[in-house]
Formats: sequence, structure tokens, C-alpha cells
Amino acid sequence: MVERLSIDRLESPEFLDTVYVILADASRRNALQYLLTHRDRVTVSRLAAEIAALERGIPSEDVTADQQFEAFLELQHVHLPILSESGVVEWDRVEENVTVTPILDLLSQALPDPTGLFDVSALSETVDYRRK
Repeated sequence: MVERLSIDRLESPEFLDTVYVILADASRRNALQYLLTHRDRVTVSRLAAEIAALERGIPSEDVTADQQFEAFLELQHVHLPILSESGVVEWDRVEENVTVTPILDLLSQALPDPTGLFDVSALSETVDYRRK
């Protein structure tokens, strides 16, 4: 279980723990990267195809149905619950779609490089700047 991210808890150890849990898995990092570049709601099926493609280094149209289904199951049972609980994505389980939340937009501004690791000091500066 992860803690829901909140800017007012930015300095807490739990905030950083949650960020590390989110970033600990390549599939979650790939999902967030895709969602940040596709601002509209994305179906879980489309997200699964994109993650399967990224993980295999192939175009999404070359992903097999089995590969997409495997990624879909992982998203449904592992990754989306964590991302949703943490508050970085909004996951509509009925409509089966996902979108980014404002907290992910804010956190993504603190990404120092393509490795996807958050620089918490840069995040603090961003938050302080916005409050002024």
C-alpha cells in the first residue's frame, strides 16, 4: 500500500517512499512516460500495447495479442492500483481508461533527466516558486 501524494507532505519520508515505489518498476515508469505525452484519457488496452512495445523495443502495431494481454493484466492487477492509490493517475475501472492528475504534472517538472528519477530538491524549489 502506498500513501497518496500531497504537496503539503512534500518533506515527509512517506512522500519520498511513495515516489520510490512508483518509480521502482520499469512498467510503471513506461506507463507514466506514455501518459505524460498523451494528455487525453487513454484506454487501459492502448496503454498495455504501448508498454508491451516499449519493453520489447518494437512499434506498438507489432505487439501481439498475447503480449498486450499480459501487459493489460499486469496493469490491472499491479501497476494501476499503485499509481491510482498514490494519486498520480486517475483510473476509471468501469470505463477502463487512465489519465494523469495535476500532482503528476507537478512531479514531472522535477524530472532532471530521461532516467525518470525525481530530484526532490528541484521539486521543492518548484513548489516554493509556485506558492510565491
